[in-house]
Amino acid sequence: MYILRNIMRFLIFSLIFLLVFNISVYSQKSTRKSDTKPTKAKTSELDKLRNEVIITVGNEKITFADLEKAFRKNMNRKDVKLWEVSRDSLNDFIELYTKYRLKVQDAIQRGFENDSSVIADITQNRRILAESYFLDKKLVDKMVDDMLSKRDRELQIAIMLFQFPMGNENDTIAAYLKGKACLDLLKQGKDFADIAKDSSDDKESGERGGIISTYITAGRTQRPIEEAIYKTKPGNFYPDLIKTRYGYFIVKVLKSEPRIKVRGSHILLSEGLDKDSMRVVAKADSILNLLKRGADFARLAEENSEDPSSAIKGGDLGAWYSRSSGLENTGRNLLAPFEEALYSLKDGEISGKVYTDYGIHIIRRDSSKAFNIESERDEIKKLYKRIYFETDKRTFLDSVKKSFGFNIFYDVLRELVSSVDTTKNNLDTTWSKDISNELRNKNLFTFNNTSYKVDEVITKMNKQNDLRGFGLNTNDFKVVIDKISDPLVFDAVSVQLENEYPDYANLLREFRDGILLFKVEAMEVWDKLKFDSVLARSFWDTTKHKYFTQPVYDISEIYVLSDTLANELYNKLIDGADFSELAKQHTQRAGYREKNGHWGRVTAKDNQLVKIVIEDNLKPGEFSKPHRYDNGFSIVKLNNFEAQRQKTFEEAIPDFAPTFQDLLQKHLSEKWISSLKSKYNVKINKDKLTNILNSLKKMS
Repeated sequence: MYILRNIMRFLIFSLIFLLVFNISVYSQKSTRKSDTKPTKAKTSELDKLRNEVIITVGNEKITFADLEKAFRKNMNRKDVKLWEVSRDSLNDFIELYTKYRLKVQDAIQRGFENDSSVIADITQNRRILAESYFLDKKLVDKMVDDMLSKRDRELQIAIMLFQFPMGNENDTIAAYLKGKACLDLLKQGKDFADIAKDSSDDKESGERGGIISTYITAGRTQRPIEEAIYKTKPGNFYPDLIKTRYGYFIVKVLKSEPRIKVRGSHILLSEGLDKDSMRVVAKADSILNLLKRGADFARLAEENSEDPSSAIKGGDLGAWYSRSSGLENTGRNLLAPFEEALYSLKDGEISGKVYTDYGIHIIRRDSSKAFNIESERDEIKKLYKRIYFETDKRTFLDSVKKSFGFNIFYDVLRELVSSVDTTKNNLDTTWSKDISNELRNKNLFTFNNTSYKVDEVITKMNKQNDLRGFGLNTNDFKVVIDKISDPLVFDAVSVQLENEYPDYANLLREFRDGILLFKVEAMEVWDKLKFDSVLARSFWDTTKHKYFTQPVYDISEIYVLSDTLANELYNKLIDGADFSELAKQHTQRAGYREKNGHWGRVTAKDNQLVKIVIEDNLKPGEFSKPHRYDNGFSIVKLNNFEAQRQKTFEEAIPDFAPTFQDLLQKHLSEKWISSLKSKYNVKINKDKLTNILNSLKKMS
């Protein structure tokens, strides 16, 4: 029963966390609806309908909006409209939801909100929720919005890199001085491309005058470079050296273009270009003349293009293309001359001859469209959390803590460090023995008008698992202080979040309801699910005809790899040789020679050798002919056979116990719900619900 209760506890809290996730996603989606807005009058009518009370459970009134929101979250159908749901499904959900609200009301009436274990669970989950919600709303969403706002443009840039020495990245002086000298030359009016060719440590781009061959958009380069280029106008270079983990950069923005996707097709001519270029050029001119006279591009591509992957599709490249992210299906970038020609065309236009390393291309720009920036939100959010979140989180939390008056008393911290052996860590049980009582009573840090003493920190470092294994130096003590004080931030901001975000307040309420539900359901159902042998026997008496044993076969085997030896042993058995003796001498199955080939009691379900017994229709004492089996040959003897029979009560318990417990749980639940319905008035206004559903359907 203890295990069952813990399983139920896990399931309930899993559902709570799924609920949090669903609401988070739903709240995001709800802010990104179509720009089409209903009229003011229509909005007012919608609001009136949605605020109509549909269900009353005791003193709780549940509006249509409440019901729809609950349905979307619990049924994981975030965008569904209730009038689209079948009435049977909706009625089933209303019944379940009403029972849920009855149980929560029962828990509240019993005063479980004031139970110490419930308060502890609510506090713990409130902190978890506050952390997730606060960081998402105040940090992640803002940073993602900033990145998305930049992704409507893509930039072509040129760079110079002044690399740190390999294996000695801390030696930055030489790179800095070289970069500073080049930056000074630029400020004096010298040519960027010339300096890049002469001085950049990135030789590949240096040969191109520093030009990066692919365009860049937000989220596609290191943050320091991204921040610099988006502050720089086309034609200008960023006025300062940019430090990254690889070295110092100088960047210049060459172009800033709207970020659009294009679809293109091409005809490639390459065969013989190296031997008879005039012939290939003439063929390209001939095809261009045909296209000018209205010939079908797709047919000419199928007949002439030497790019087989696109030729069969009429020259179609097969995916939308972006200069900053490549082809959608592969991420591959087109060669620069091809890309430049494609983007210089208008939709439907055809290029002249475009030369690349592959040959001569004739390119058509088929269509174009702007990026749906919102469709990239999830991708950018994942990228942000993977690359930047932890660093930003630390900086952000430090700023929030400062607003709550967080302060470390560094004179006390220095005294603490001088009182311990800094070569050890706090896994040493004696690490704090030399810290005086006077020092223990001094304040180490303060937060939100509350001071925390050295002794409190020592106690936490000795007891909390997440604070074990830290060094006894200044930096590690500061990390410990952060680990202690960070959760205090989320406790402090939780009240602010409730006032600022109605969704957060609703989440807290649902957390509380889930915890209360577990508490009251455990008391009324799960704690009462004891296995009652008297009731169980009565249940078995009515169902025992369903439970039978499996036929049991006691078998022995002689297993050999050679068919010749198998037949030789079989003949000896026919002549009266003892099966056990032959198995002892000859069986080649690992571990069975010592057991004289005896397998013991087995069933057809757990041993394939039984098939041989059944196939040869053996009776006790008889043996089979050799059968090919398990990459060898087996002779099987049936020592004894127990036919199928009806199971005894004790034998059948594992078979019927789950069904019996389910029925008992259902009985207890129904009895409880029945008593709650008589205690709390439940009213479901189905006529009003029908009218609202019909009205909303007409208005949609």
